[in-house]
Amino acid sequence: MTSPAPARRPKVATITVGTNESRWLPACLSTLLASHTPDLDLTVWYVDNASTDRSTALVRDNNPQTRIIQNDSNLGFAQANNVGMRAALADGADYVFLVNPDTRTPPDLIQQLTAFMERWPEYGICGPMQYTYTEDGPVVLDEYNDWSRTAERCGEADGFAADRPDRPSPAGPAAGRAPDTLEHAYVQGAAFFVRAELLRSVGLFDRVFHTYYEETDLCRRARWAGWRVALNLGLGIQHFGGGGTGASTYRRVQMRRNRYYFLFTDITWSWPATVSLAGRWLREDLLGRSVGGTTTPVRGWAETAAATWWLLRLAPTIARRRRTHRSLRAARPGARTSKGAP
Repeated sequence: MTSPAPARRPKVATITVGTNESRWLPACLSTLLASHTPDLDLTVWYVDNASTDRSTALVRDNNPQTRIIQNDSNLGFAQANNVGMRAALADGADYVFLVNPDTRTPPDLIQQLTAFMERWPEYGICGPMQYTYTEDGPVVLDEYNDWSRTAERCGEADGFAADRPDRPSPAGPAAGRAPDTLEHAYVQGAAFFVRAELLRSVGLFDRVFHTYYEETDLCRRARWAGWRVALNLGLGIQHFGGGGTGASTYRRVQMRRNRYYFLFTDITWSWPATVSLAGRWLREDLLGRSVGGTTTPVRGWAETAAATWWLLRLAPTIARRRRTHRSLRAARPGARTSKGAP
């Protein structure tokens, strides 16, 4: 008698990038490691972004099962996660779960996210809803955090709906949709579950973003390539939010310039609409009322000038990205279905 084929054990890699995050890492990594079940081949990676607070020693001493990658310099969120994703892909991962240090993961979350992706192969990226963070005890999901409340309020509108309410939603058609999902504009990088096949075909994070908008960009590229992207309303993770950037100049400058880069590389916008929206942003930025926080008009002018110079130097890169994005859409297959799994 022929023995039955062994059950598939999906290989999942979690990746946590940290820069001086020693406060958060013990709880983050211990809850990820507690997610291991016989049904999964789970590997937990920590990518250290040139910390000076002995983060790697802390991880090595307290979570020896974790694989550590130590960068010589701070590469930013996008590129540091790319380092981890490349390592995970080379290790044969089927799925990659990007998880911020200031999170606590319920013990069954990774298994449920994996089961969802196995059941619905047309989804390339998914993620849990985010809940308020507790310092200790069981990972209880009591109350949405600010990001989830915003996502719930915005629903499936375009990411720039506040600027252009007439923009169509990026969500896929109702037909073939998985139950209990919200096809929000993007899945936040704090808890970002992605199919390895998508990363191999669509690419990793665009390193130009450095920090902020990189996950939003990857979600739109995934959709342009024919994949669905969704939040799983029945699943959750605790996330403190804010990370190490908070209400800082770094956050304000990064978010400001990246927002323009994101817009200029979006091939679904006409140039008149692009220029109109960029001009509206520019007026607010010069007054110090930036997307990343408020500042004085003097500093607003200085930071906007720096962002403008940065964008001008990126003109050839923006042109290349637009060509790549057009090719991605042109090669988009027909609607993906569960029977026609990628």
